[in-house]
Amino acid sequence: MTKSSLKQDSQLIEQMRTISSTIFADVMETNNAMDYQLKPVNYKQPLVGRARTVSLPKGDNLFLHHAIYEVEPGDIIVVDGQDHKGSAYLGELMAGVAEALDIQGIVIDGMVRDKRELEQLDIQIYAKGFLSTGPQKEGPGSFDTDITCAGAFVSSGDYIVGDEDGVVVIPYELASGIIEKAKQKLAYEQNRLEVIRQYKQHSGTKKKSSIAPSWLEDKLKKYGIPERD
Repeated sequence: MTKSSLKQDSQLIEQMRTISSTIFADVMETNNAMDYQLKPVNYKQPLVGRARTVSLPKGDNLFLHHAIYEVEPGDIIVVDGQDHKGSAYLGELMAGVAEALDIQGIVIDGMVRDKRELEQLDIQIYAKGFLSTGPQKEGPGSFDTDITCAGAFVSSGDYIVGDEDGVVVIPYELASGIIEKAKQKLAYEQNRLEVIRQYKQHSGTKKKSSIAPSWLEDKLKKYGIPERD
């Protein structure tokens, strides 16, 4: 069974929707965050779902056209465009077709065009910028193969979490464990926010040390920095 044939786990996806890309980036042991240059074109809500991969030669989008008609509703097309900045891989027409076919998002390591029109669509697009020049449509290329997109390794079947901070890849086989770690990290951060809120409300009666994270003093001891009051 190939990764592309693995079913989306709706329960896992719903859990992922409640957790930011930053939390996932913090708890993953390997670096699965995409390059900072990759930005949301028309951010409306977190992009969370199953990846379907495409690899393109520089400046040619034939296999992206192919993928749009092959993936399932709710999928996210992730494109290795090799960081090409000489032409756009996608514009209003292709994105419009993808939206009509209920594709959830397209993440491209490269450029797109028709900025104003893309901003009006609901399908979530991530790219590295805008350029008027269009691509070739001759190939070759590949679909549903392992790729690298903006510095992150992606296989079809892996999960994507994208928001205003960036895009991370969650390997399919590790998803359940990573989600549990992310939940623990989220609970820790929510507790820290409550500590900060309480300090702000009672700052005149609390010591600075009461707002510091518990790990900070131990980290600083080796540098000879004394404990705070």
